[in-house]
Amino acid sequence: MSWFSRVTLLASPRGEGDNLRDLRVHPYRQHQALWRMFECPEDTPQPFLFRQLPDEDGGVLRFLVVSRERPREIPGWRMECKPYEPKLREGDLYRFDIRLNPTRTEASPEGRGKRQDYVMSRLHQLQVSPARRAAERQRVVHEELPEWLRRRGERNGFGIESCHVGRYEILRMQKGMHGITLGVAEFRGTLRVEDPEKLTTTLLEGLGHGRSFGLGLLLLKPC
Repeated sequence: MSWFSRVTLLASPRGEGDNLRDLRVHPYRQHQALWRMFECPEDTPQPFLFRQLPDEDGGVLRFLVVSRERPREIPGWRMECKPYEPKLREGDLYRFDIRLNPTRTEASPEGRGKRQDYVMSRLHQLQVSPARRAAERQRVVHEELPEWLRRRGERNGFGIESCHVGRYEILRMQKGMHGITLGVAEFRGTLRVEDPEKLTTTLLEGLGHGRSFGLGLLLLKPC
């Protein structure tokens, strides 16, 4: 059985103190805080997906979490957990919402593929002039990224009926001693279930890269 949870920060967790503001804006700090809810070492595969919810109550920090095991209660957090057993049927339509790190693989001189941010890679490939860069970036985001997601859907059990990219931004953050830069796009639209088993796996395990930064959690609502 899997679990779908809504977790809310009620007070600064022990040890966070002065870092509470950092926790609000730093996805990897959020990932570290949420990991404490699961009894497994950090050198194992991430046992959960998460997404930060919009702030609607003057600074309250909330997350949606999907996990194979129920999160354990820890001081300073409120847990609202329910069993999560998606029941999908081929042909059903759902409204979807997902934040993703769109990437593409480029061949390197050594012959090994290297993963690149899709938007930045395309702008470099197209050799866009500085005067046209902003306009071309918008075109890539709103025309090419929906097609990028359609191709991913074919491998993950769903087809795209409609898709809109509401926002694309570059996130820069630290992970340990390393700087991380991620392009993040917010996709919304309607999908059609094509392979219930594959789509269920996607719902439980996520889609794409950047899951330790709050990306890849696919949210569905029946049409």
